[in-house]
Amino acid sequence: MPAEPAPSYAPSNTTPNGMGAAGGVSAPGPAASSGPVSPQVPIGSQPVTFGSPSAPNAFGQPLPAAPPASLQVVTPGALPLFLTPDSAAVLAARRSLGSLAALRDVFAARAGVKSAAALSPPVFTIGPALQTGGTTDGFLFEQPLELNGTRGARTRIARAQLRLTEAQALTELQTLVYVARTDFYILARAQEQLRLASELRRVTEQFDALARKQVALGARPGIEARQTAIEAARARVAEAQAAGEEQAARALLNAYFGRAPLDPITVFLPDDSAAGAVRPVPNLEAAQRQALAARGEIAAAEAVRDLPLARASLARAQGRPDLAPEFRIAQITPTYMDAGLGVVITVPLDYGTRRNLIRQEDRTADADEDRIVGTQAQVRAETVQAASRLTEARAALAEYDAGIVADARAVLDSTRAGFAAGGLSIIEVLNAERTFRLVTNERLGALASADQAAADFDRAVGAVPPALLSALAHDMTGDISKVTRKEAAKQKETASP
Repeated sequence: MPAEPAPSYAPSNTTPNGMGAAGGVSAPGPAASSGPVSPQVPIGSQPVTFGSPSAPNAFGQPLPAAPPASLQVVTPGALPLFLTPDSAAVLAARRSLGSLAALRDVFAARAGVKSAAALSPPVFTIGPALQTGGTTDGFLFEQPLELNGTRGARTRIARAQLRLTEAQALTELQTLVYVARTDFYILARAQEQLRLASELRRVTEQFDALARKQVALGARPGIEARQTAIEAARARVAEAQAAGEEQAARALLNAYFGRAPLDPITVFLPDDSAAGAVRPVPNLEAAQRQALAARGEIAAAEAVRDLPLARASLARAQGRPDLAPEFRIAQITPTYMDAGLGVVITVPLDYGTRRNLIRQEDRTADADEDRIVGTQAQVRAETVQAASRLTEARAALAEYDAGIVADARAVLDSTRAGFAAGGLSIIEVLNAERTFRLVTNERLGALASADQAAADFDRAVGAVPPALLSALAHDMTGDISKVTRKEAAKQKETASP
């Protein structure tokens, strides 16, 4: 009998779940299937029924006839959101209420510095004593000059608080970037897994149809048709599972952006490999220096150390004498006014309160210095661990790309050609398919590990996308009442049912 054409493993333009070869997501639709199993329909492609006024719930109340806009699974007519790892981090950070709150804290701390740097306000005393023919002690104006250093010490406290607030905001930002990048890579690998599962399901169903045809012609034993039917069913289950994982990852990433859970997202990586695999790992010593300079935890620990030092400086300044010019009107009569200018010299006394307070703040600063050393050691260790994991993950991925995947595909192509020529059994083809599927899944696992290792390394060295810093700098110099308040209102409206 003539040789049957072998099924092709060339990727199609659009998978049954609406995913193109580039990983883009279009509107979900039913899967094309040549087997007896019903088409696979992704979650969200069917309308969700919320009931009608005549269908009460368990409490006897009518159900809404239509879902509110905030509960829609898919936004009608939503366009795909095209993301890279950096753009996902930028968009997630700018839409996050946590970053917005940190931004407001920085604005508040800056206002605190301006308040502390201003001269203390003057003291007005009005205490007239009414007498026959006039008043006494009618008016007193006194302006402390703060020549003893209290103004500078107060400003140092406010600046230390500003540094602490900025460091906490940086830590919040670095955490958001790490989470967004991690979820981006999870979605990217889920989409790649779905594309692979769809291709394997398509080819397995073609082999199943081919085996059934040859069994009907008497060229193959009937057991082979049963075997291929089992493999086709397993492939459909694997595709359904991959579709569920992709939808779950997409819903998680959409939540950061205030979009409906299953709105389409198209991801783009720098190359068809992990970000860490195409970017060289910096020198370990340079990476540690970058981490010590960029990590928000270290900056926050240093600011915490500076606060008690500044408070101790304020206590010392308050123990020094100070000058305060004054203008006094002591007595006012219809024919006489006792008034004049003077200088008040304040000489503060201390019975031990200020001295013990200074000792307490100095000891607290020493303890905070020890905490800084511990934080630096932890950051160094995290950097070394992240660099080691990234190097190992890149090496493992390189092994798969160097020949393991190519060899598994070559074996599959050879057995497929032998089956089409009638020289090999379907069992040998299925074994080759299982090996190829196992190897490709292992490569995807290595790819995911390299992606996660790259995100962990960026987190360890405190890397933040430059575009995000530019966007936040724009927000910091813009009108907070018009920009961030509007974004907060949108977020609250999206989050409210």
